[in-house]
Amino acid sequence: MLLGRIVGWLLLALAMLALGGDGLRWLESGLPHLISLRDFWTHFDPNGPALLQSLLPPVIWDPAIVTILTWPAGITLGILGVALLILFRKRPPRRRQRFGALA
Repeated sequence: MLLGRIVGWLLLALAMLALGGDGLRWLESGLPHLISLRDFWTHFDPNGPALLQSLLPPVIWDPAIVTILTWPAGITLGILGVALLILFRKRPPRRRQRFGALA
């Protein structure tokens, strides 16, 4: 569960990085532009999307993954990061109930 929280925080950090870059581009050009997940990914690893495409069957790649890769990177990574943090949050320990004693 710790790994899920770490990945969630890393995704949130990447989302902030993407949104920061979008904000800087907006200040430079005066026009809002959100970088797509594919473009953001290729900044870090130019062969990443092509490698993923070679690993997945075409039925999954074309309708699903191609659509997701066109979504804005900051928003997509942020939502995924928050979802992982909620899913893998620390929960309080469960209290054991005694069945023999009535309070």
